[in-house]
Amino acid sequence: MLIKNKLFLKIFFLFNFLLFNLNINAEEFNITANEIVIDKDNEIIIGKGDVKATDSKGKTIYADKITYQKLKEFLLAEGNVKIDDNEGNIITTDKAIYDKINEKIVTYENTKLILKDGYKLNSKNVSYDALKKILNSNENSIFIDTDGNKIETSAFQYDIINHLFSSIGEIKVYDINKNKYFFK
Repeated sequence: MLIKNKLFLKIFFLFNFLLFNLNINAEEFNITANEIVIDKDNEIIIGKGDVKATDSKGKTIYADKITYQKLKEFLLAEGNVKIDDNEGNIITTDKAIYDKINEKIVTYENTKLILKDGYKLNSKNVSYDALKKILNSNENSIFIDTDGNKIETSAFQYDIINHLFSSIGEIKVYDINKNKYFFK
């Protein structure tokens, strides 16, 4: 009977250890900065000055200031923001949020993207679904392909995996031969 009790206790403690320590393996960020402030009660980390945050998948975010809400896995980057998605796509902006749970990055105002294929994009308020690899914005945007052709649009969606660019609204295309095309 004593052996069964010891075995039961071992299984019970092992089960409790695994159950109550599931958050140990939660995906988090490795944050380095000149100054780091930790609010343990609200589980918020604020990094200031030359901040670098890297997630477990290798996405790296550089900024002047980063605020990370651990419980929501939500990161706010402000000032000289540069995001490298570790696949060769680089986003620069003034302000961005990264919702780690949903793998979504949203930028505000001045946003520039350099895609791994050499495409360049200038826009505002860009949303990047890092799981589906889809970029979109409902703002005026300029898209430049690898040949130097320029597309101006009032809203767009770009599927990075399938290299599909779609747009609605006014579309202006300026090719490298200085031809102009206008669509609605």
